Amino acid sequence: MANGRTKQVQSYLGQDQVHEQWQSDYLNPDLDRLYDRAFARLVQALDATAGAKILDAGCGYCYHALRLARHGLQVTGVDFSETALKQGRANVERAGYTDSVQVQQGDLLRLSFADASFDHVVSWGVLMHVPEVEKALCELSRVLKPGGKLALMENDMDSLHVRLWEPALRSTKRLLGRSVAERNRTPRGIEEWLPAESGGLLVRKVDMDWLTRFCAGVGLRLVARFPTQFTELYANLPGQALKKAVYLFNRLWFEKIGSHRGAMGNVLIFQKVAPDAGTSAADPKDQSAAA
Repeated sequence: MANGRTKQVQSYLGQDQVHEQWQSDYLNPDLDRLYDRAFARLVQALDATAGAKILDAGCGYCYHALRLARHGLQVTGVDFSETALKQGRANVERAGYTDSVQVQQGDLLRLSFADASFDHVVSWGVLMHVPEVEKALCELSRVLKPGGKLALMENDMDSLHVRLWEPALRSTKRLLGRSVAERNRTPRGIEEWLPAESGGLLVRKVDMDWLTRFCAGVGLRLVARFPTQFTELYANLPGQALKKAVYLFNRLWFEKIGSHRGAMGNVLIFQKVAPDAGTSAADPKDQSAAA
């Protein structure tokens, strides 16, 4: 089932219009200030020094890869979608960072890099769309050097956005006779499946306890956590004025409140340690069952 959905997600992500819509909703210039500050804090939490080798797993249009490069890091960006990478390469060239950002096609389930290739690894809002997320986490751990850090930005299923806004939105759609996405509670979190003419998309709001336990099983110890966006309500609002109000609230939450509790977007920082005796980082099925 997971393998079949992986192929559907890959087909979906091969479409130009998907990435164009994501850019409009989640990567537009109104979000730059928040992202810039969030990545500054992320780099600090990684203890990343100038020249460190960092993998941007699921780099897309390379906006975040460029943010990492501006902190003096040597970035390798990997994404499954050649459609996204084409634009990503153009963005890197336009910004003048071709010496510090290298981009290539790759599958997070089967990375081409040798073990312990990177000082640090970042994956921002990517694993939430990966059906076989356990395999991806094992791969990210494999290519990370011992002592290095992994930064994951994922949406929290316990956030107020997921607990209050999403059920209200689904109920409203049903009252209006509109279809709603398939939604299931799994050990990994709350998962929705959005079918499309070409493939489909998984959207997962993560059970952070599950994520922490699974990562511990593959040699990754949680060392820090902080919020990014409190809500993605702006994606459902009409009119730029309302959207800008939500952007401002998110920035204030990040800059002034700073608590991950209740916030939708969370950055979790894990440090790679030697796995416990008897723990195999190569068998995600066993780790998933244990969780």
